[in-house]
Amino acid sequence: MDFRTITTFGAVSVLGAAFAFAAPVTNQPDPVHGNDLAVRLCANCHLVGAGQEQANVDIPSFHEIANKETQTEGTIMAHIALPKHPMPTIPLTKRELADLAAYIMSLRDPGDPSNP
Repeated sequence: MDFRTITTFGAVSVLGAAFAFAAPVTNQPDPVHGNDLAVRLCANCHLVGAGQEQANVDIPSFHEIANKETQTEGTIMAHIALPKHPMPTIPLTKRELADLAAYIMSLRDPGDPSNP
């Protein structure tokens, strides 16, 4: 083997090892990241989780939003992307929107036949 072949083989081996230890790439929304976003961006108005002590009483909690009949992650994303007054426009990436919607839907009550 010449030096070039050995160097190429070594570089490919190192790169392969780096990929083996890297976190898996997924297209699935991340509700944990959505929770972080909710606490940081939404908790001033909405009740976003059980540990929160204060929110605006006139604004639905994330639990209430999740349990609206026929609610989906898509409708939540649409309401965030195109908000109605008094909700402000919050610049989020598509990934952040999906993560936030996944978090909200994770608060949905299980087993209610009227909430598919």
